[in-house]
Amino acid sequence: MTKLASSILEMIRMMIIMMFVVAALGSIEHSILGSWIPWKELYFLFLFTGNILWFLVLYRNRLQFSGWYRSSETQRKLSRNTTRIVMTLGLMLILTPAFITWLTA
Repeated sequence: MTKLASSILEMIRMMIIMMFVVAALGSIEHSILGSWIPWKELYFLFLFTGNILWFLVLYRNRLQFSGWYRSSETQRKLSRNTTRIVMTLGLMLILTPAFITWLTA
């Protein structure tokens, strides 16, 4: 029962942290990109997806080791190559609104 309770608490912790991190990053990125390009509502989807990918890396490489749930056999950092790929995909998604505006202008 303690494993179940700790895993539920860890999921709640992860969702709360994710909401704050994604909202903060999205707000910063929106204000920066909004001053450069005409903003369309669809662009939030790109920012959200890119920020979720960045949060995945942050959580898997740092935050999962400081939570309530402990499982030594399943808690591993992402490999360096996987981290680079996911971070690059996230950056590409975040910069997609600028590229779309640049290509259609």
